[in-house]
Amino acid sequence: MSESEIDLRDTPPRRVQTTAFHAARDLERGNALVLLTAEDPALLMESLNLQLRDLLAWETRAAEGGFRTRIVLRDETEPTDAIDLLTRDHRRLDEQLAIALRRVNAGDMAEAKRLVAAFAAGLRRHLEAEDALLAERLPHPAGADGVSHVEIMLREHAEIRDQLVEVEAGFGGAEAPEPWEVEPFIAILSGTIAKHEYREESNLFPHWRAALARMAARDQADLLTQVRAILAA
Repeated sequence: MSESEIDLRDTPPRRVQTTAFHAARDLERGNALVLLTAEDPALLMESLNLQLRDLLAWETRAAEGGFRTRIVLRDETEPTDAIDLLTRDHRRLDEQLAIALRRVNAGDMAEAKRLVAAFAAGLRRHLEAEDALLAERLPHPAGADGVSHVEIMLREHAEIRDQLVEVEAGFGGAEAPEPWEVEPFIAILSGTIAKHEYREESNLFPHWRAALARMAARDQADLLTQVRAILAA
């Protein structure tokens, strides 16, 4: 593993965020990035991770003249809990569907069909983990309007399943479809999933993380094992 280091201790505060963002954005698998900062980088790292869609994992310790933060890609570390694992699976599924859409646009319908089938199987396992396991074991918090975030999740999952059936139907004929016959359905599904993931990660997952933190370590580990088993089935 190669490790690069950027010393931001003398960098003007207005430039720290931008410099750190560009360095973290270009971080590749198998590499690590070290940031040296004069101030505690806790807020900086949370902001970077938000901008980069939760792709980062990091450790910070005090160092001479400030703080030393070592950053790697999150998927190269072990999941910390069931919610972390599901968040990572969001990213994996997003990438898989995006690749399938690119193959459709390139006219490679055989490969697109294979990718869509793999994506569909993974997506159904993901929804099962959230619906049949976490929704049964964890709280059902409500928003300011009194509506349960879990009920919203379940309703959106039903919509996603319906759209997934439409995408699969496009590849279900004896002959390969034309790109224009399936591309709109994949694009609509991709948009629906993106909006759903944002709402789920912003509104529901913070409550579920807090609930997990209150659980005994053995129960947290057991839930992580069960979610992992469903996703890998």
